[in-house]
Amino acid sequence: MQFNELIENKLKDKVDIVYLDPPYKTNYAIDAIKLLVKKEILKRDSIIIIETDQKEEIKEQLENLDIDIIDERKYGRANLIFLQYKN
Repeated sequence: MQFNELIENKLKDKVDIVYLDPPYKTNYAIDAIKLLVKKEILKRDSIIIIETDQKEEIKEQLENLDIDIIDERKYGRANLIFLQYKN
């Protein structure tokens, strides 16, 4: 099932926590966040966790969204970026 289809057909309530682990070297994490915001799926102060190996690129793209970075952690190659939705 595609992410967009899940958002459109399955989710009826807003969510508190979202964990995104897209394939590395893609923009899927940012695309997913934009879709979650557009479809009003996130509650105020929802937590979003992104697993990525491209921390700096993801952080640059997050600057254009209404989302705060609240924590960052590194585990081997993987970086976890913890976000909080503020709208």
